[in-house]
Amino acid sequence: MIKIFKILSGLLVLLFLTSNSYGQITIKLADQAYNDFSWNEAIELYIYALERNPKNTYAIRRLADCYRNIGKTEEVEVWLKKLIEMNEQTPEDLFNYSQALKSNGKYDESEAALKEYATMRPEDGRVSLEQSLLDYIDFLLKDSSRYEIETLPFNTKGSDWGPSLYGNKLVFVSTGDPEDSRDIKYNWDNLPFLDLFSVDIDEYGNYSKSEIFAKNLMTSYHEGPATFDVKAKRMYFNSNRSTKGGSRKDDYNNLQIFYADLENGQWQYKGEFKYNDPRYNMRHPSIDNTGNLLFFSSDMAGGKGGNDIYYCRKDESGEWGHPVNLEELNTEGEEVFPFIASDGVLYYSSNGRGGMGELDIYMALPDRGVYKSVENMGYPVNSPRDDFGLILDEVGMSGYFSSNRPGGKGFDDIYKVEILYIPVQIKGVVRDRINSFEIAGARISLLDENLDTVATAISKEDGEFLFPAYKQRNYRLVVTKQDYVSAEKDVSTYNKLPNEKIEVELYIEMDFDKLDQTDQLEPLSMELVDGSELQIIQIEHINYAYNSDKITPDAAFILDKVVEMVNQFNDLEIRVESHTDSKGGDEYNLKLSKLRASSAYKYLVSKGIEPTKIEYSGFGETQLLNHCDDEVDCTEEEHAINRRSMIKIVRRGKYKTSRTSRSMFYF
Repeated sequence: MIKIFKILSGLLVLLFLTSNSYGQITIKLADQAYNDFSWNEAIELYIYALERNPKNTYAIRRLADCYRNIGKTEEVEVWLKKLIEMNEQTPEDLFNYSQALKSNGKYDESEAALKEYATMRPEDGRVSLEQSLLDYIDFLLKDSSRYEIETLPFNTKGSDWGPSLYGNKLVFVSTGDPEDSRDIKYNWDNLPFLDLFSVDIDEYGNYSKSEIFAKNLMTSYHEGPATFDVKAKRMYFNSNRSTKGGSRKDDYNNLQIFYADLENGQWQYKGEFKYNDPRYNMRHPSIDNTGNLLFFSSDMAGGKGGNDIYYCRKDESGEWGHPVNLEELNTEGEEVFPFIASDGVLYYSSNGRGGMGELDIYMALPDRGVYKSVENMGYPVNSPRDDFGLILDEVGMSGYFSSNRPGGKGFDDIYKVEILYIPVQIKGVVRDRINSFEIAGARISLLDENLDTVATAISKEDGEFLFPAYKQRNYRLVVTKQDYVSAEKDVSTYNKLPNEKIEVELYIEMDFDKLDQTDQLEPLSMELVDGSELQIIQIEHINYAYNSDKITPDAAFILDKVVEMVNQFNDLEIRVESHTDSKGGDEYNLKLSKLRASSAYKYLVSKGIEPTKIEYSGFGETQLLNHCDDEVDCTEEEHAINRRSMIKIVRRGKYKTSRTSRSMFYF
């Protein structure tokens, strides 16, 4: 009996080991398919492995990754939820789970998962709890009247995406119908390999039947998307063909950029982009209308996330300069499908800014060659799914984009968009009305036709400000600043070109009536020096232009009042103290403050004040009034608090009370 038990136990162990070994082999085969981007094959193998070991967290996580790669977010949610229920989730699993929930329209659950992730990875730039996800979604949904969306008749049951315009042709990437006659299938999704197709657009906006575009460029690999330098008769396009000229059909190469020239009506392959690197993807080329800037996305080393947006500038010899990372708009997520409109505005897609779902389309306004002002285009251009590849025509009032949103004909579809309101730029500067110098730290409010505030800005050191606004609307600008009279100016965006800059100058002046009410001033403080009380009145209205020590008219007004008072009372003394903000070096700021104090001193002497009655000193940035030191990132308004020059009127003497002499101080 014991012998039989031992034999049975041995058989069970052998069976377990065999089963376990078989499971390991299945995982190995699944990983091989995964690494070959054969997502459907990998899914079948991981599921087979899980049937034998349902608690294999590795297989579950890989399965979720496979479904995410083919855009099946419902399945991603299911499998990541299993990890969470098993308490085996990583922080990245939780983030991906929140994104899957958002893509499936479950915003409440997505927000809860995102907040939990934020407690684990508060440093992740993808997460911002300053505004809740739900509030942000409501914001993106509220102005849906800006766009009209139209489905297009040439979409197939396969995948159609990546549109571009070439004359009257709409060129795009497509698998064609999955049932077509092409026998080469892509192991990623078992669809035909991607090729460039096109449709003709007539004067009435009708579309012809789609057909292969540039047959000479077709290979057994993926081709597209494409962008066109019309002047040079050159096309830049993506392909994962072998850069060595091979024709392997079963492997996967990273996407690279190639180019072809139009010769005798045919597109002829000419070569590859000089910065191609087989280690990295070089995706989604887009050339501007000058032919001198080429934008693309890449996962090359040194970026901020998975794929970042880069650009190259053509030099005088016609060669492309080194790629430059657009650090100001790239995130830890994916930034892909850049497009440069005719007005220089950059459109692109990202999943790193907490949008409506997966990839959302954004627009970035240029400011002196830097893209800092980024805006989500909102619904219905964006949806809970992937929205990408937006392009616009030359006028900028209509265009096309791609999406895998529900309700389409295939895996990805191309949609037409009519833009009813395209932002224009209201760019302005705040100046002093008397001498036109630029004023920093002024608050500018943008009001709509109902006089509701829609945006605010603080003028920069050069007095400049910038607002994106919508076409076909009337606005009012209101500028305010302490000790200045507020000013208003109406601005209209009617009949403006898309993204046109409207130049505005706002003039404000010192509120001299308020400054002249000095008979109401009381001694600010009492100091005891050498047995004598010093009664002090302090005025903080002495202003200078940025980085200047010149006396302005409004500053002269104050100093003239000081002269009147000192001439009236022989026992008065003047102290001039000047301070700067923390910008610039310590030595420079100290020198600037002394120059400013010296300018006030020289002005007072020129008005007849005895030099012996005046003391002046500069303190640089040593006596800041707030927290804005060298290591702190402060607003212009906060820095302006520290830029001050003060006049102290001092009278020496013994005082019975501190209030009896108030009438002596007239300015």
